[in-house]
Amino acid sequence: MFSVYLGETRVTQWSPILSPSNKIMISAQEAIDAIAHAVKARDYESSKRETLHHRTYEDALLYSYLAVAQNDFVWATQAAESLNQAIDEAAQQPGYLGLFGGLGGLGWTVEHVSRLLSQVSPPAGDDPNIDVEGDDEGGELAAIEEDLNGEIDVAILRNLRDFTSSNPYDLISGLVGFGVYFLERLPKETAIQGIQSVFGHLETLAERTDHGITWHSGPELLPDWQREQCPNGYYNLGVAHGIPGIIHFLSEVSGTTIVDQQRTYRLLEGAVNWLISQRRPLGSRSTFSSWIVPGEEPSDSRLAWCYGDIGILSVLLQVACRAGRDDWQKVADDLLDHCLARPPEEAGVGDAPLCHGAAGVAHIFNRIYQSKNDPRCLDAALLWLDRALAMRQPGAGVGGFSSLTRPDPSGPISWEASPAFLDGSIGVALTLLAAMTPIEPAWDRMLLLSGRASDDDTR
Repeated sequence: MFSVYLGETRVTQWSPILSPSNKIMISAQEAIDAIAHAVKARDYESSKRETLHHRTYEDALLYSYLAVAQNDFVWATQAAESLNQAIDEAAQQPGYLGLFGGLGGLGWTVEHVSRLLSQVSPPAGDDPNIDVEGDDEGGELAAIEEDLNGEIDVAILRNLRDFTSSNPYDLISGLVGFGVYFLERLPKETAIQGIQSVFGHLETLAERTDHGITWHSGPELLPDWQREQCPNGYYNLGVAHGIPGIIHFLSEVSGTTIVDQQRTYRLLEGAVNWLISQRRPLGSRSTFSSWIVPGEEPSDSRLAWCYGDIGILSVLLQVACRAGRDDWQKVADDLLDHCLARPPEEAGVGDAPLCHGAAGVAHIFNRIYQSKNDPRCLDAALLWLDRALAMRQPGAGVGGFSSLTRPDPSGPISWEASPAFLDGSIGVALTLLAAMTPIEPAWDRMLLLSGRASDDDTR
């Protein structure tokens, strides 16, 4: 059983951007409370799609950040209970290993939450209903965490041994996602092996071109509607499924000695140069398209994390800073200016969730503000938070938020109640919590909006 482990508190430099005097503070708190209640009580109508996209361990991510933000051991215990349930569910339905919705995501969350909950203080007095583990590295939590994630390590390493070019390389379900999982597992020896294996496959799959290094997504990796548009595949420019995810992983690895640094930098430099070469002409609505099909004119992309300028922006800012490349930094700064200048009504944002919604845009601008202290990013973050909260309809969806979906890309849109982290209300609540509290939202490492490899234990 997963139980709560108490250890040292981690000090961060994250600053809340909402204060009691801010007019949307009350609305944000009400939304968080409503989402947390709805998720805990399962107070929403589930759809078949929702059951495919939401996993119980995502609930634990929300509960654990609520526990730290409020120093509330009840939420910490709820997080542990959710992880226990998720572990039981995984034992009954093993198989899919992806970072989002699979065993990789469960293992990442166990690793992340076990560290996060060390910041929660034990309750005063004895409460027989709360299971508390003392500061004992050999305690139950450490043993169970190692047993669970040890098995996941083995499963993913086995998958990597059998990896072929017909398998996905992306963040959501493929190589980059495995790399993010193993980065979270550092400094375990299996994590080092996993990172080396992921890097080796990316190196093998890489295509060398006149513009740099890139990776092709074959038609067998595309959903049906994309395969109809791109029968020979494409070069994906989205963080969720494409080359920016590879670039972030390579940058993270370059900050370690896990792989020869010259090899890592050679691949990283080529990939960034190729990505930069895909910029569209000045005056285009978006600087980057969603994907590149040789011989076809690139089209506009929306302002979103999954596909679009702002997701690419977040990756480029981190990579340029780590590499100390002024030329890359200039490209990132120009892209930031472009994102800030894009009118919200032309952004293509129709709902609130992290993946392609207003909360995702708000959180990225908040993350950039925290690192650059650019007041324009603060204003943009607040604007998009306000827009996200304006989408709330109490009594509908999960805590008032519904997700815009189009099951058939050629058919009508629909609204669904989704509690999911990526495309549902849990991600909205975490975004609002990050805006209100001094707790660094390290959960966004799953989205490549921040990194793990800067920690001392990865070198």
